[in-house]
Amino acid sequence: MSLPADLVDLLETARLLLRERIQPAVPPELRFETAMIANAMAIVARAAAGGLPGSAEAEGLARLYPEVADEGAEVLRRRLVADIRCGRMDVAGRRLVAYLLWPRVRERLALSSPEYRTGL
Repeated sequence: MSLPADLVDLLETARLLLRERIQPAVPPELRFETAMIANAMAIVARAAAGGLPGSAEAEGLARLYPEVADEGAEVLRRRLVADIRCGRMDVAGRRLVAYLLWPRVRERLALSSPEYRTGL
């Protein structure tokens, strides 16, 4: 899912206005909240501009559970969680999960903190 560029620009303009003009004028006890709002707006703008992350995760889960791959990522994610909690993942299974889901970790990190470089 992505939004038209002009809507993404509108969201980014509103975020900058909040950070640069409004946040300095709010009482100190509300500055943390305004920073959180501005950061949330930035995350939404990045997601809207580049499409929401998750395709790598969905592909990995479908490869892990090919017999039920058409049930959707949310169902497969719940199955994986249940398998991990019940101890059904042996060492090889855990390595496979880490390998298959690593792109999702990178996607989420790039979306939430693009300035954070880890060499992932």
